[in-house]
Amino acid sequence: MHRQLFTALLAVAAFFAIAPAGFAESLRDPTRPYLEPTPVTKAQSRFHLSAIFVSDDRRVAILNGKRVKVGDLVEGAKVIEILNDELRLSYDGRLISTRLASSGLRNQK
Repeated sequence: MHRQLFTALLAVAAFFAIAPAGFAESLRDPTRPYLEPTPVTKAQSRFHLSAIFVSDDRRVAILNGKRVKVGDLVEGAKVIEILNDELRLSYDGRLISTRLASSGLRNQK
């Protein structure tokens, strides 16, 4: 009886040791937020937003290493709007949005 139980347990252990090797790679980590990939256009990839500074009387952003405000031109694009985590540009007649990474956001109130 003990020998049959041992053999059955050994068979189950062997199954779990080899069967799910490829299966685990296809599982999504439930603790990671789901972010749907968004395609980046060639125009978006040429603009890098580093920081946004917001106060009661002005909004300033660092775009491609330069300080910009609404109305400024950067590499042929006009700054249309500066939001708390996003910069909107007009480039070649199209509206382009570039966002800050979430690690770059800070609330200092």
